[in-house]
This record gives sequence, C-alpha cells and structure tokens, in this order.
Amino acid sequence: MTVAPVAARPGASAPGRRRRGVNLRGAAFVVALVLALEVGTAVLGSRFFPPPSRIAVALVEQLADGRLASALLETVLSVAGGLAAASVVGVLVGLLLGSSDRLYAVLRWVIEFLRPLPSVSLVPFAILLLGVGPTTTIAAAAYAALWPVLFNTYYGVRDVNPVAIDSARTFGLTRAEVLRRVVLPLALPGILTGIRVASAIALVLVITVELLTAAGGVGYFISFMQSAIRVPEMYAGVLVVGVLGYLIALGVQALERRLLFWNRPGGDR
Repeated sequence: MTVAPVAARPGASAPGRRRRGVNLRGAAFVVALVLALEVGTAVLGSRFFPPPSRIAVALVEQLADGRLASALLETVLSVAGGLAAASVVGVLVGLLLGSSDRLYAVLRWVIEFLRPLPSVSLVPFAILLLGVGPTTTIAAAAYAALWPVLFNTYYGVRDVNPVAIDSARTFGLTRAEVLRRVVLPLALPGILTGIRVASAIALVLVITVELLTAAGGVGYFISFMQSAIRVPEMYAGVLVVGVLGYLIALGVQALERRLLFWNRPGGDR
C-alpha cells in the first residue's frame, strides 16, 4: 500500500527563517559598529579610546598569559555560588511563604525591611564578618539575587489554581506531596523568570564587590589595569564581563526551554 506524502505546512519553518534573519541582521550590525569604532578611534587618536583591534590583541594576550583566564574563573565561580545559594533559599522560602498566609504575615515586615537595603551597602559589614575573599563576594551576590527568586516563587505559588490543589488533596496527597507534585511544577515558569533576573543581578554584584575589595576576579583585573593605565587590557576585561553576561543569559534561557517544554505551543523539546 502506497502512502501519499504529507505536504509540509505552509510557513512551518517561518519562525526559523525569521530567527536566522534577526541573527544575521544583528551580526551585521555588530560588524558595522566595530568597523565604525575602528575608524573613529583611529581618527580621534586618544590613548583612552583604543581601537577594537588593539583591545582584541590585548584580550588574546591576557587570556594566553593566564591572568585574565584565572580572573574569569574566579568570577564565574562566585556568580555560580551566589546564584545557586539564592535559588535554593529563594525557592524554599518562597514556597513556604506562598503556601502559608500565617507565615507570610509573621515574616512580611522583616522581608520588607531587608529587601530595599542596597547589597553594596552591606559589603563593609560582610568584610568585617567574613573577611576579604570569595566568601564575601558570594554572600553579597546571593543576598542581592535572593529577592527576585523569592518573590517570583511566592507569586508563582499564589497564582496556582486552588482547584488543582483541592483535586490533589482528594487523591490523598500530603501537604508536602502537593507542594512537590502540584504547586512547584505550576509555579516553575515564575521561578525560572526570577532566576533569570537574579543571574544578571548576581553578575553585577560580583563585579562590583571585586572592584571594591580587590579580592580577585575580573572586577579586580579591570581595576588593576585602570590604575596601571593599561587601557586596552582594561577594555578587554570589560568586554569579557559583557560576553560572560550574555552567555549566562543564554544558559538560563536554555534551561527554561528545557524545563518548560510543556508550556510552549506544540510542547516540543
């Protein structure tokens, strides 16, 4: 028996073509911007605005030398540690607060007092308590990144349909099982949104603390090169921070797509 071939749906690959078009236009814009900066900085001739080609050479040299690579590793570990701590604590506390009105009423004023405190203002206290080092950097990043995770988890739990919870309880699920099997999956989109926001905040805080405390990392690398008036190397460090932020955002987005495949049209992985 011969089966007739199924015709492809018109426009089925249109989203893919649109994405490729956007990527090509973005790449073309970046190339044009780099060329414009190369010409503009050459005409300007300022030692404080080196051309992109000199920055690229400095970047390769510092990475090959190992100094920038070592600093980058320190920064990545600090961001990962702070974000991991903030995610674990934020999700757990957010789940508890979202599922208990009484607990939220008790802790609300403490949370509202702590949340507006700028994380950078707590760095001197953290240094007194923990000393200068990666522990202080991770603690500051975790504190700053905690709030978007906590509140996105809280509101994600509060938005869960009570009918779903009641239905789960009719099947004999305990409170902990309802949280794990029903509430957590339904709140996951909000939780991942909070983690995405927190990842950018963690990077900003890590770089800021490294700049302030000279405790290592890319922030200290940038500060050292600035004080030594090694301008291309300084800009190379700034470029590394930008690329790192972009890669972190891509990683979190990939995690969202992986975990929330059921929440997209078509449910494709």
